[in-house]
Amino acid sequence: MSKIWNWFKELWQGFVDWIIDIVIIILTFFKDLVLNLFELMLDGIIFVFNAMEPPQFITDGLSSITGAIPAPIVYFLGQSGLSEGLAMLGAAYTFRLLRKLVTLGNW
Repeated sequence: MSKIWNWFKELWQGFVDWIIDIVIIILTFFKDLVLNLFELMLDGIIFVFNAMEPPQFITDGLSSITGAIPAPIVYFLGQSGLSEGLAMLGAAYTFRLLRKLVTLGNW
């Protein structure tokens, strides 16, 4: 009688293992499906950004904008410390963004 009982236990355990394998396969399929859809979405975003043309003032560079400023104004801006102020402002924004990134926005 114990041989029959052990046979049924092994049969049941094999069935349970088979069901667990099926569930794992289904979950893996859905995980891969979500990852593939996310990859397709990112590829679409990259395609859209690659298809856009940058504005003319960006392709010409910053010198095209600053070249149109008259000489007296350039002198006044140089004496007032605008370049140093913009450097400090850029450093402050960089520090703030890095701080938010490192602490995951909790600071």
